[in-house]
Amino acid sequence: MSHITEHPSRAKRRKIDDPKAEKPTVTSNIKTAASLRDLLAVQQNAPLAKQGIIKFKEFLVSIAHTEKESDKAEKLRILKEYCDKQITNSGKENETSVCFADLIQSWSFGDGNNNEPLLTSVPSVLAIFLKTISSELEFWEFGIALCKHLLQKDQLRLFNRGLTATKSKEHLISPCLRLLTEMVTFDGGAVARQLYLRRYITFKRLEVFLTPNKAQEISEDEFHKSTLRRNAQRYLLANLRVQHASEKGDIIEQHKITRSFLEYIRKDPRDAVLETIKAIERDVVQDSALSRKSKSKFFNRHNLERLVTLYGYDRESDEPNAGEIVIANEIHRVMMNVCKTAGLGVLLPETGWYPVGTDPETLPVDDDTCIELGLDSPVYVDKYRESIPVRNGSLSFLIQCLRPDVDSLQIELLVSIFRVAPELVADYFSRKTMFISDPKATPSWMAESAFLFSTVQLPVPANCGWKDKQPILPPPVSIVIENILPRPLGQKIMTRCLNQNAEIITLFAVRILTLAFTKLRAVLKIFQADHGQGQLFWNQASAKLLAEFSRRCPAVKDVVVLFRRTDKEDLTQQEAVAELLTCYYEVMPDIALEENFDVSLVLVDVLKRLETPGVSADDSESLLSQLQSILQIAQQSASLRWWQKPASMQYSPFTSILKVLMDTSDKDSSRRISTLLRTVLVENSVLQSSPHAFASVLSSLENSEADALHSQLVFFDNCVSRVAKKPVHYQDLLQSLSEDVSKNTSALVAAIVEQWPFVVKSGDAPTEAVVGAWIASLLGNLKQAGESTKVLKAARDALVEATETKKTKSLLKKSLKEADDVDNEDKMDIDSGSNMPSSSKTASTVDLDEIFGFLPTEGTTHNALNKWEREDIAEAVDQGHIAELMLCLCSQHEEVRRQAFASIIRFMAKLKESTYAEWRTVFTLSGELLETVNNIGMEKPVPWIVGECASSCLAVLTDPLHKVYGKVNKFLQKAPAWEVEKIPTYWVDKILLHEPELDDGYFEEIDWLLNLFIKALRTEADMEVYRRANVFERILSLYQSPALGPAARRKILHIVYRAAQVGGSTTLITRSGVISWIQIQAAEAGAKEAPQLAALARALYETCDRERVDGWSNGTLGRVVDEIQAQV
Repeated sequence: MSHITEHPSRAKRRKIDDPKAEKPTVTSNIKTAASLRDLLAVQQNAPLAKQGIIKFKEFLVSIAHTEKESDKAEKLRILKEYCDKQITNSGKENETSVCFADLIQSWSFGDGNNNEPLLTSVPSVLAIFLKTISSELEFWEFGIALCKHLLQKDQLRLFNRGLTATKSKEHLISPCLRLLTEMVTFDGGAVARQLYLRRYITFKRLEVFLTPNKAQEISEDEFHKSTLRRNAQRYLLANLRVQHASEKGDIIEQHKITRSFLEYIRKDPRDAVLETIKAIERDVVQDSALSRKSKSKFFNRHNLERLVTLYGYDRESDEPNAGEIVIANEIHRVMMNVCKTAGLGVLLPETGWYPVGTDPETLPVDDDTCIELGLDSPVYVDKYRESIPVRNGSLSFLIQCLRPDVDSLQIELLVSIFRVAPELVADYFSRKTMFISDPKATPSWMAESAFLFSTVQLPVPANCGWKDKQPILPPPVSIVIENILPRPLGQKIMTRCLNQNAEIITLFAVRILTLAFTKLRAVLKIFQADHGQGQLFWNQASAKLLAEFSRRCPAVKDVVVLFRRTDKEDLTQQEAVAELLTCYYEVMPDIALEENFDVSLVLVDVLKRLETPGVSADDSESLLSQLQSILQIAQQSASLRWWQKPASMQYSPFTSILKVLMDTSDKDSSRRISTLLRTVLVENSVLQSSPHAFASVLSSLENSEADALHSQLVFFDNCVSRVAKKPVHYQDLLQSLSEDVSKNTSALVAAIVEQWPFVVKSGDAPTEAVVGAWIASLLGNLKQAGESTKVLKAARDALVEATETKKTKSLLKKSLKEADDVDNEDKMDIDSGSNMPSSSKTASTVDLDEIFGFLPTEGTTHNALNKWEREDIAEAVDQGHIAELMLCLCSQHEEVRRQAFASIIRFMAKLKESTYAEWRTVFTLSGELLETVNNIGMEKPVPWIVGECASSCLAVLTDPLHKVYGKVNKFLQKAPAWEVEKIPTYWVDKILLHEPELDDGYFEEIDWLLNLFIKALRTEADMEVYRRANVFERILSLYQSPALGPAARRKILHIVYRAAQVGGSTTLITRSGVISWIQIQAAEAGAKEAPQLAALARALYETCDRERVDGWSNGTLGRVVDEIQAQV
């Protein structure tokens, strides 16, 4: 000991490894096991003991570097002979064998004398020994015994001595960690469990060792230097690789260890980062034995954030990348798997657009004392504009850490998370600020725009994300809008983008707005579908969503200005802007029609450019696509004059488009354009609504030569223009052609008969020949399309009589003879498939009560009698209290009716003295209502058509912008009292048989009328009023209108079902022929409507007077109902 004290320099720690230095040629004089034993014998002289250990180390290293197999085998034999003599069996089953007693005693000697060189050398050489023998089978038993011996109490004390050293003494800690690493991995983890059971020593301060200090920071030229953190990392990764699932899970759930492990990973060397990523993927992600809870603990918020920082490792690291492996790609593969797979502990089941805590399956309990406000009720206040509760809290934290503005891989990860967890979209944009800089084509701005485009492009979740079925209530509008048009894409920023001179920015704005409109249309289709009892809520949500979207998207005038500003040669942008304008007109027509956009000029210009000789195929395709968009706008706008021929064109706009349709070879474009043209012809009463009628016109023109086609189109243009301007005149002319007054013949036939003599009298023989050939072809095609043969024959005879040329006469005479067995669809199938009934419909059980609701019943409280007096007059009117009071006049109880009568008189007195702006019209309405009730008398209930008409008119009077506002005022000026039976007749006449007051008001007027008829049909007395006013005949005819939407058709079926509910089935069957009508409609209906029609027929038959109806139909009606059921 005195020797050590006098010469401390001899105990100076030796540099163990230098990875940069060339490996020296190791020489060893050890020739026998005895020489090894002498070298490692216990020495009281520490320097001598260390020299022996160093020579043993050199011997072990020489084994690995020996090139000759014979020399290597000889050295292994010496080592094996030495090891066999260094193992001592205790003879007891529970006690382990003693191995390397001399070495262990030297280690203990170093501990007792605080000799750091020995404390460093012994565990270091033991680690090298285990590494050397790990691949040699004959050393297996000794290696296992040594590992177990090192885990005994006395040896653990030596480990504790090294692991509890101050952190600056890395030379004491690292050898212990390297030895533990070799022990845990020996033979694939044979003693891993025993090692973990001593974790109070073997894992002591591991989180401390994983945290680097300033002294351990790696400089650029020391990337491969072994540090304390690197040794601790290897030890932890070794445990993750070989430990059993339970022990591995226990390690992972030690938050301090995993946190320290990943906290500074961004500063680790490249090889360490790659090893860590691969270990996480192999030993955590892909380990099926590891519990989901443990994986969730490992991928907590902090660790996910640290892993995400590796996306920027390659950009910030100066370390040379010899293997050319991109760290970002490696971590991206792992993160995509972790975030998208539900069983890996991060992704949790969620409910899409329905926030955590909502219950969309439950409707509020009906209460007659309350007004049904739907989503406007305080119960359904939208409280998710700023903060949205989500289930995936870890992912919510992670996405806020991602940088989509700097990395395309992070964009992909973020969008993938949104796809599997739609609840996070609104949560992300409610907390993330984007697009704060001016729109410029900078890399960060373009990256953000690409991310937003991908987000808007995401599909709408099935059932809005709610489990396996559509819930009763809709999702909050504030969440839905973030998925359609996210918050960064506000009106201000989008308007600025549209006004930019940079084409790439403008085109981005146009494309993403078009995509948002497309997604909005898909969402509205879900919202406006049948939702049974929750329909009111879905309708309100649909209206709120449209309003919110209109507040975020740019005004239509800005898009119109962009369209006019776009260079005509820039066909790509013109096509995109035209498509965006179409979206405005289709999805938000009320807003779009406020802008005066003359579509006629644009249409004429596009048609002229299409007719220009030498147009390239690509330009022609772009112009054709632009034409489709313009036509969509034209269909919505009333400003287009379809039949007025511009001076610069040969034909009217309609016929010019028809010519373009015939010239194009793009079938997809052809279908869309032909559908629009057919709709125009049907709406203007030129053709029948059958899809084959328009195909007949096309096929009659398709084989014509260019010169002949011009003459034929001039004649066709003349005929259709005349029919469109005077449809009634040509319907009368059709009736005069034949006694068979058929509704199945197009009015175009009558116009041809009328105009043909003028062609003959013109004396132009070539024109007469080509036009006559076209007429003959058209008549044959119309016969194949199913139009009345008698009328067509009468028309043919009239044409033949007016013809003078024998050849033309012969063509016309033969026009109907060869058309019996030819299928018109084989000639030109452009749009005939969309409206044909499907033969594969399947009958399904339809609950009409769930679709249309139950028959309303009168409440018992009648709070409306007094509720209005608690409010100001204006509020009482606006909140519907007065409307409810008016409905009390229809009560079954005479006392209620009398109280309501008196209350309305008091209301009128207060109204006259109030400052309410619309008091005069409301006063007039109330007075006429009281006069009507007075004429009927108080002894019997007032028909509901009176009360509902009054309440509906009152709602219109409070909204001067309502489309029926003018007609309601005219109704009030008509007479001081109303004739009950003439109320339905009046409104049918003014709405169904007259033009709307505003160009875009037709559908809203229809909707108002149908709602009135639904609400006013509650009793048998109401049914009698409807019967006398021929209401059902009118609305059943309206159902066949091609322009009527599915919502209006559903309301017509609701009225019919309401009639069945009040006991009017017999009347409908015997007087209106409703079963035959249903049979016709079911044959042409789609897959969704057909089951409803069949169920309606069954309900009517089951609720009618069966004996009377069977007698009336001679017992055939039941079979007809069964046939309808079988059809679907």
